[in-house]
Amino acid sequence: MRKIVTICLFEIKRTFKKKSAYVLMFAMPLLFTFLFGSLFGSSSSVELRMAIVDEDQSAVARHIIKRLLVDEMITYEVVAADQAAIRLEGREVQGVVIIKEGVADRMSKSQPVVEFNYLPGTATAPLLKQQVNQAISAVEIVVVSAQTASHYLHEDWSIIYDRLIQDEGRIQVFTEQRTTTNEANGLTAMSYSSAGFTVMFVMMMMLTMTGVLIEARQMGIWSRLFTTPVTRFQVLTGYFLSFFIVGWIQFGVLIGLSSILFKVEWGNLLALLILITSLLICVVGLGIAIACLAKTSEQQSAFGTLIIISTCMLGGVYWPITMVPDTMQKIAHFVPQSWAMEAFTAVIADGGSVGDIWLPIVMLLVFATVFLSIGLSKLKYV
Repeated sequence: MRKIVTICLFEIKRTFKKKSAYVLMFAMPLLFTFLFGSLFGSSSSVELRMAIVDEDQSAVARHIIKRLLVDEMITYEVVAADQAAIRLEGREVQGVVIIKEGVADRMSKSQPVVEFNYLPGTATAPLLKQQVNQAISAVEIVVVSAQTASHYLHEDWSIIYDRLIQDEGRIQVFTEQRTTTNEANGLTAMSYSSAGFTVMFVMMMMLTMTGVLIEARQMGIWSRLFTTPVTRFQVLTGYFLSFFIVGWIQFGVLIGLSSILFKVEWGNLLALLILITSLLICVVGLGIAIACLAKTSEQQSAFGTLIIISTCMLGGVYWPITMVPDTMQKIAHFVPQSWAMEAFTAVIADGGSVGDIWLPIVMLLVFATVFLSIGLSKLKYV
């Protein structure tokens, strides 16, 4: 154990002796967070306006509209169908949400509840659609619950539904929707950018650190090291532990600074600890895999940077994944960043717990297993 700790501390000290490490670890992610957060933040964004057409005129439809009206990001206005078409054509609104007739029946049959109309080329369409779908999902849970309860209570489901929605606070707790009225949380542009660029620059730092594996092989450090009474397991464990600790230091400092500088609320601490730990194992595994597949430090740096930047763009680090086409969203499931951002979004915006992010955590550990298997099978000591 002493030999493992010695190797670990040596690598950590060597990392923090480099001034460039501080720039990559702390300065760059904070700068990118500020730039992108300001660019897409409320201070520079165009007001989003939507028209609502209610074809159903039911309690369920009114409940959907009520939840939409409390959304602080988008201004909704209930109008007639002809007025909605005129306002959309005159670009007074970015889109029209048409609540279809027979909402409750459509929910029970998993049919589309609303119809979206946008002008061609509306860049905010994915965001608008996402916000509406969140409100519908919250109401749908109550509808399904009322319909299920009616079988046991032998009452009409609509009567049960009316009782459930008498107190909006109860509905909020029941559906576990925390984003519509909780001002302390909520996924702002700054909090999303903070999570995204923290992930990206932790990956960049791990790429830099795992380059020591190539350096050790090329310079014959391992050949000399193995002449001493130390095993390969101890050496690899020492390196892995150093990567992991540096990653945690970087994450911890960035979380603290973003909370102070950008007022980012990071959410449930336990969920955050488990998520970051899983992500770091995955990131370290990826760094080791790239280092062991590359023949030179130059290859490792070039290919590693290309892989990280491209997968970060695909995985929703730069912008929400909901803003890209459905095909790209499906492809994004094959990169770990998308799962990490999904989990961070759940924890930061929704106040999610460990149970809410179990699937992203499992997927990150699956990626970690694949990366480490590839890296360790290709690792060369001489």
